[in-house]
Amino acid sequence: MKSQSVARFIADKLRDRSTYVVALVVGTIINLYGQFLLPWFRGSFNPPTDFLIEFEIRPEITVFSVFLGFAFPFCVGLYSAVTARWKNRHLEVLFSLPENSPDPMLRVGADGILVQAGSRTRVFLAAHRIDHAADLLGAELWAGIAAGEAAERSVLHLGAEGVPYVVTHAPAGGGDINLYLCRLPEPAPGDV
Repeated sequence: MKSQSVARFIADKLRDRSTYVVALVVGTIINLYGQFLLPWFRGSFNPPTDFLIEFEIRPEITVFSVFLGFAFPFCVGLYSAVTARWKNRHLEVLFSLPENSPDPMLRVGADGILVQAGSRTRVFLAAHRIDHAADLLGAELWAGIAAGEAAERSVLHLGAEGVPYVVTHAPAGGGDINLYLCRLPEPAPGDV
């Protein structure tokens, strides 16, 4: 699992155009400094000519030193991006949960107006024509949740079919409320 994650992080970074832009900009600065400015500081009167002479005498070393000027920022950028993603991979999972959850997860304001929801939850809300928390939960349950007096868990039946959902809620920052709905499995035929 670790090697697959690291390989995915590397592939993601290699697909990111900024990886190459940063390497090009920083590599150009490194090469300008190392090939031209530094020799001038050391007393060379014509660093571009010195560079060309060096290229004629030792082309492999000259080309390799220019290559290193670009490779260094590329490798450092790749390493730091992959390391940061590896250290924060658990956060990626948490932040993707509302978007990928098959059950509705949403945040509403204290007034019951939708603040945040993933795309699947938005489809669910649109399918049930829900614009307000009271439309989803019923006026009585929503009033209890908004007042902080409702039970932590409730069972709710939605739609004409009366599909059962367990509803839980938790306070969020700024007075908002997180609502979590979990569809209960339908009983198998013959179960009581």
